[in-house]
Amino acid sequence: MSDHVEGYAEPGHDGLWCQRINYLMDGFFAHTPHNAKLFSNGQANSSALRQFCWQGIMRSMEKTPDTPRPYSDIAERLKWHRNLLGMKQDEYAKSIGAKRSALSLWEAGTHRMSLNAALDLRNKYGLSLDFMYEGIDDALPMTLRNAWRDKP
Repeated sequence: MSDHVEGYAEPGHDGLWCQRINYLMDGFFAHTPHNAKLFSNGQANSSALRQFCWQGIMRSMEKTPDTPRPYSDIAERLKWHRNLLGMKQDEYAKSIGAKRSALSLWEAGTHRMSLNAALDLRNKYGLSLDFMYEGIDDALPMTLRNAWRDKP
């Protein structure tokens, strides 16, 4: 890539830069008679430029240690319960009728557990919806409530 292209598509810029590049490549440069020879392989240049732009966008979306985990509180309670039972993810997921990959996302705190999964946990293990979603342990069975309150 030449230097003038990198100025338009630096990693971390928003999609506006990519839109500008696409507009320039598709609408202006490729169709101007003066630049006809310069961009005679305009489609190849356009494709490479778009790929470079998307690589920058994807790089800016990579997860870092400080990436927010919006459902980390639910994840903590879910992991706590699974570890209390001494189960692996695949066993625990199978016991509530979920996929292990879904459970992994819930435990990572990046995805919220579905209502159906929370209902399955309630039916199978007695975990209340208030506890799973809000952390209110009053509706838990006494043994689980004591275990939650005594956790390290």
